[in-house]
Amino acid sequence: MAVAGCSTTSPAPGAPRPAAIEDATPDYSEERDVDIPARPVDPIQPAYPPELRALGREGDVEARVAVRADGSVGASRLVASSDDAFTAAARAALHDARFHPARRAGQPVASWVTVRLRFRLED
Repeated sequence: MAVAGCSTTSPAPGAPRPAAIEDATPDYSEERDVDIPARPVDPIQPAYPPELRALGREGDVEARVAVRADGSVGASRLVASSDDAFTAAARAALHDARFHPARRAGQPVASWVTVRLRFRLED
C-alpha cells in the first residue's frame, strides 16, 4: 500500500536504510505506565458501512491508538477486525477523534490506548 509522501523504492545497496516511521514519533507510554489512561473526549461513533448495514452484518474493531500529549491521535494500529469495511470506518473515526491525554504525575503525556468499536444494528 502506498502512503502519500513515502517512497516505496528500496535504498541502493550499501546506503543507510531510512528510519521507520515509528522511530520518528514521540515516545508513547503504555497504558500501564501512566497514572490516568487516555480516554475519548466524546464517544467515538464511526459511520456504519452502508453495504454491511444492508446485509445485516454486525462487527467489532479493536485498535491501539497513539494519543499525543495534546489529545490528538498520532497513529493507530489494527489489532482485530471482523471486516475490512468496519476497519476503514473505524480508522476514519479514530483519525478525527479527540482524547483527554494520559497523565503521569499530573502532567499530560503521549500514550497508547486500546479502543474497541462495536458496530451493532438498531432493533
